[in-house]
Amino acid sequence: MNKTAFHVHTYRCGHAENIPDEAYVKKAVELGAEHIWFTDHAPFLDNPFGARMQYSQLKEYIQTLCALKKKYSEINIHIGLETEYFPSYDKMGYYQQLRSIPELEMLLLGQHMAEISDNPPGYSFSLDAEQLCRKEYQLLGNAIIQGIKTGYFNAVAHPDRIFRRCTGWNDEMKKLSSEIISTAVSVHIPLEMNLASFENSRYYRREFWQLVPEKAERIVGLDAHSLYELESRYTRQM
Repeated sequence: MNKTAFHVHTYRCGHAENIPDEAYVKKAVELGAEHIWFTDHAPFLDNPFGARMQYSQLKEYIQTLCALKKKYSEINIHIGLETEYFPSYDKMGYYQQLRSIPELEMLLLGQHMAEISDNPPGYSFSLDAEQLCRKEYQLLGNAIIQGIKTGYFNAVAHPDRIFRRCTGWNDEMKKLSSEIISTAVSVHIPLEMNLASFENSRYYRREFWQLVPEKAERIVGLDAHSLYELESRYTRQM
């Protein structure tokens, strides 16, 4: 029986329910969870991207969750961040900086977009629709592999979601999937079976998970952005 509520977001990301962090903790306790992992979308300096907390909120995010850890002894509250891997930010020491924060227990690699140039900065979301359909999964998949190899990350969020724009399945997709899986296995970090993806046929790819061997580590993630999602997905994983 899985008593962990893994992968929970907060209002700071701008696309989650506007409620205090404590509401998630109370709900998790009510559901009988023994652990809750907050992994809100990590901010980047100068806030170049939307749908994530502002850089100025990072300190408050950690302080608030640390205070809740002290307040609630009946559940283990864990503090993490979900973030993409971008080579230019690696060169600037961004991930090393996050890893140096003692209160942060996890960096969750969630590759929603990929860097396609660093001077000037460019990202996959700037590609046109035809390019996204044809090559987004390759860009995201290769970024995941790069990110895993750095050693910064503790788990990979929704790895099969990179195929969200693909209608079929081919040998190239299979080869990339196998490389992601084998890279994660080689460094002993889990791949997340994301319950939000199960609710969207574009996000969940059975073909990917059929390639994952028994020896691979897995973790079930709620990807909760509301109390309803926390409760419904936690109950589903039970």
